[in-house]
Amino acid sequence: MLLTVVGKFGIIVLVYKNQHGQQVAHPTEGFFWWQSMISRALIPVAGRGMRMRPLTSVVPKALLGLVDGGGRLKSVLHVICDEAIKAGVGQIGVVVSPWQERMVRDYFVAAESEFGEFGAGIEYIVQGEPKGFGDAVLQCRDFVGDEAFLLLLGDHIHVAADGEAACGLQVVEAFGRGEAVTMVGVQPVSEDELSKVGVACGDQVGGDVYRCRRFVEKPDPVVARSELVTAGLADNTYLGHCGIYVFGREIFDCIEQAGSIAREAGKEVELADAQGLLLEKYPERYFLYKIAGEAYDLGTPSGYAEAQSVFRGRC
Repeated sequence: MLLTVVGKFGIIVLVYKNQHGQQVAHPTEGFFWWQSMISRALIPVAGRGMRMRPLTSVVPKALLGLVDGGGRLKSVLHVICDEAIKAGVGQIGVVVSPWQERMVRDYFVAAESEFGEFGAGIEYIVQGEPKGFGDAVLQCRDFVGDEAFLLLLGDHIHVAADGEAACGLQVVEAFGRGEAVTMVGVQPVSEDELSKVGVACGDQVGGDVYRCRRFVEKPDPVVARSELVTAGLADNTYLGHCGIYVFGREIFDCIEQAGSIAREAGKEVELADAQGLLLEKYPERYFLYKIAGEAYDLGTPSGYAEAQSVFRGRC
């Protein structure tokens, strides 16, 4: 059954529902289309994968395999691209290092032969030197243009809660509801996880959307307890970044500013520093969205093993 729904801001949504009345969002399960305001996504995968050596010395971390519930083997990058496509993206910019480019290109040629036509166009953007995550995003300015865009970390996968839309789509839809310069996907994290993620706090403004008040990259517990508490969360629980971002074009000027400071200090250009500047400039328009689902970091052997177990059982 095909339903036409007029959503917020006049966006027309065409939704297919199955015989049980359930909304179908996955391309392989039925038809799902809407006029998304986000048409482009970035996925940086040029990192060196130091925590996954020796394997990542010869194989890009993005090409490590995941087996889904149907027994199909896809690369990590392929799974992340699927997440972007579910969010309505039609063009994906994949940031690669020079030694990765040919292998990643060859993978997607083989994947189309195996699984059929891919659901989005892919453009490869080469980051010549490892100058930081922020620099990787800045390399994509021409690809993005003046549009808002979806940014997905290249070593995270996301599994939505039962009955919920894909996590990337949740954040994209939240971004479209107001005048945000960014909507950052977050999930509850414990104090044991603080050393692994950026942590933010905010004031709830409706549903799972928060206006961000403070952001600290990998805080220690003392800082978190004093500066990063969000009302309504359990004790010693915080809002940690989950690897999904929607940014407006304003982020690029902030990256350039952060890059100038970093280069003077002989450091890499970090996206976290640019986010801090963005929050300073636009405190009323910097938002967080608590996803209905979970993110899994595949950047360590234990994280990769956990992600594979969950992905096989639920995807």
